[in-house]
Amino acid sequence: MTKLISELGQIFTECLEIARKKNRDYAGNRSPFHNFELCERLGICSLEEGILVRMTDKMSRIANLLKKEADVRDESIEDTLKDLINYSAILIAYLRTTRENND
Repeated sequence: MTKLISELGQIFTECLEIARKKNRDYAGNRSPFHNFELCERLGICSLEEGILVRMTDKMSRIANLLKKEADVRDESIEDTLKDLINYSAILIAYLRTTRENND
């Protein structure tokens, strides 16, 4: 296994642990997509668009961190990139769930 693959495995493990913790905080025993379903129920946007909005927020944050323009010190670029990975995975999981329910 190459060093890159090993490093990716470590990163994905860290992302999964973050996702577990945040899912407990945000969804609890409810649907794992509860936070995003709320966007839809409030008529703000679709669930998918809600996830994309959060991903866009993270990409904007990454751009600012790369330019050294961020004022908030308690979220590093690595933290933000891990959040982006997790939002991507959440969207994949939602799309798979939706596809399974429609089959």
